[in-house]
Amino acid sequence: MKLSNDMLFAHPVLAPYSDDYNDALFDCSFEVLLDDETVILQVELKLNCADLERLVDEGAAGTGFFLICPRTYYNSQIEMAPGKATLDYKAQNFFGTVMLQPVVWSKESRKGWTSSLLHEEYGHGVDLPEASILAVGEEQRFSVDRDQLKPFETIFALAESDEVPPGQFKVDTGEAKITIYACKETKASIEEMRGVGEAGRSVILNSIYLPAISEVLRQLGDGDGQLANQPWFRIFTAKCDAAGINPETCVPLEAAQQLLNSPFLKIDTVKEDLF
Repeated sequence: MKLSNDMLFAHPVLAPYSDDYNDALFDCSFEVLLDDETVILQVELKLNCADLERLVDEGAAGTGFFLICPRTYYNSQIEMAPGKATLDYKAQNFFGTVMLQPVVWSKESRKGWTSSLLHEEYGHGVDLPEASILAVGEEQRFSVDRDQLKPFETIFALAESDEVPPGQFKVDTGEAKITIYACKETKASIEEMRGVGEAGRSVILNSIYLPAISEVLRQLGDGDGQLANQPWFRIFTAKCDAAGINPETCVPLEAAQQLLNSPFLKIDTVKEDLF
């Protein structure tokens, strides 16, 4: 549903741009968290109007918000009671701008409904049609960039090189994927660790990917403009943007840990499997 400040209703509407009510409030705040697969909404909804609250309590009205993504044609009316809630949705449902429109709507019609908080022009009562808008909050928006949702694994590759000493590796950013080179034996060890569950993957994350990402950030900070032409660049910088990281000014090691969500914590949770 698309609501605007210019819309006219035949009944009173509690809204920031309307004086239909006195000393009443309808407000909804959103915090949006994104990861590779999920969009998480942390919602706090407030309704401070006793007579509208009574309609909600009686089941004659509902509170919540519309969740709309024009690019993917996703359009859903989410009902939630006043208070706090955490809701999650598949990230694949969204791309580009996503709109959050808080609303209160009627679930049944009421004749001659009145409220002590209504403007005096509605003193004789009003008719509320079923499925009509009773309150509107400020529309909020966020953006989903599919690139920032792609896993880091999609832009990294592991390759063999006889030029790298055993137990070491080097990072090449001049290819389609950020390529981590290791000698045959070291590469085989890395691949073996990948297959031993969460413990092995946690070791790889800290010992291979953390320093590799630090090195990429260092090179970006040095201002190598040629890197912007690499296919991996857009995904990497989209993840930096989502985390509020500027590769040109960040501290590479600190930023790499932020991008990997404090990877040592993963070691800490599986240490019983390692020792």
